[in-house]
Amino acid sequence: MIRRRHKLSLSKKLTSISITAILPMVILSFYLLWALSDAASAYSDINKNISYANEYVHNFKERIDYTLYLAVIGNKPIEELGVGKTTVNGIVTVNPYSYMKELESACSRLSDTATVNSSTNQMMRTKNTINALRKSVINLEKNIKKGSLYDDNMNSLDQNIYALTSLIQSGLQNYIYTETTNYENVKAELDKKNALMVTTCLITLLVVIIITASLTTSAVKSVTTPIRKLCDQTSKVAKGDFTANTKVESIDEIAILTRNFNDMTQEIGILVEDIKKNQENLHLIEMKLLQAQINPHFLYNALDTIVWLAEMKKNEEVVAIVTYLSSFFRTTLSKGKDFITIQEEELHVESYMNIQKFRYQDVMDFEIHIDKELYPYTIPKLMLQPLAENALVHGVRNKRGNGHILITGKKDGDNIIFQVADDGRGMDKKELDKLRQCIANNNNNATDNGGFGIVNVNQRIRSYYGKDYGVSFESELGRGTTATITIAAKNIQHFS
Repeated sequence: MIRRRHKLSLSKKLTSISITAILPMVILSFYLLWALSDAASAYSDINKNISYANEYVHNFKERIDYTLYLAVIGNKPIEELGVGKTTVNGIVTVNPYSYMKELESACSRLSDTATVNSSTNQMMRTKNTINALRKSVINLEKNIKKGSLYDDNMNSLDQNIYALTSLIQSGLQNYIYTETTNYENVKAELDKKNALMVTTCLITLLVVIIITASLTTSAVKSVTTPIRKLCDQTSKVAKGDFTANTKVESIDEIAILTRNFNDMTQEIGILVEDIKKNQENLHLIEMKLLQAQINPHFLYNALDTIVWLAEMKKNEEVVAIVTYLSSFFRTTLSKGKDFITIQEEELHVESYMNIQKFRYQDVMDFEIHIDKELYPYTIPKLMLQPLAENALVHGVRNKRGNGHILITGKKDGDNIIFQVADDGRGMDKKELDKLRQCIANNNNNATDNGGFGIVNVNQRIRSYYGKDYGVSFESELGRGTTATITIAAKNIQHFS
């Protein structure tokens, strides 16, 4: 019997172990599925109801409110607003009547599938509120078409529409709360069945362990020696020795594994060399992806400023800021190019500062002095704007009174030096040390406002110019901050 067992192939030995372990588990699994089916079904119903109601809790009120708000401030009928448009605030406009009808259907479904009677009653009350909201929307639309006063329409929006949508949202939230509390009943049922299942599982597990341990011991004796030799060779490969080969005197699957290991080792050696060659290009691709971001908040703020200027009928200022914004994004996109001239970079940061000056004209002014001899040099685009943004947001804006930002550029021997200095709040030693540490460790938490960020600028500079270049900071609390960029004065061949 012993000789016959050793003549079994490794696959047959492992198959017998698998059957011994799996078959009892399959039987046990069917039993567990049967025992849990009722409670799991109730749990699933509650979860579906909550998930379905949640879809409207988060979207219904803000979409209805904002759509009607746009109708009032634009003095337009609802059909002229367009449906399904995403506004600058990220809210999608809807047809209120279709959306209310959709929610009524959802309330009917939630009422039919409710697991608690109070949830059914809550949905009936919510449907009545939707009907009242529909009437209020009709009245508001009539007033808009009749040309009612803006203040009257806004008062109707506040007193009627917003109040009813809040009541509907509250009804959906109450439904979710009531359904959630029913989890406790399901949990109690599960607890009873869990005790029986634990006992059954322990007994089955003990039997399976005894049988599989016996079969496994027999199988292990026939494979441990060749496997151990193979492991010794894999250790050599792990240390970088891709010339390692192993020989195993065996006629089963271990011999096949050994031959495949030797072939794989040779292939890995070739692949490692290829990976080393491509590593630098992959790193540059990562930098390009970081560079491809655009700060949406800056765009939103600029558009809000344009709307405000237009409402104030300051047409010349509107033309100016739109021109600056166009110039800013033209350089940001720059037809997909990664490098631009210093003259283009100066124009880009100047456009950015001019746009911000419309918002902070009472607290900020700026100067840009970059030597014209630097204009022909090409540099990674979008290096100065993140530093200017940092000086504005964390320096000048937090200062009492008017603040000043000075951007300079000059050639110093074989290097080009850019500086962005502000006379704003500044940083104490602890804050400055933390910022320097974030830059040194490539920790993107150094940038609080998104965008390209100081750390990303430093990463790109070091990627293109080397570890001797990058961004540095000097600051004194109450006196201001100076950011310095140092790069080589050369036009490098960049990855494209």
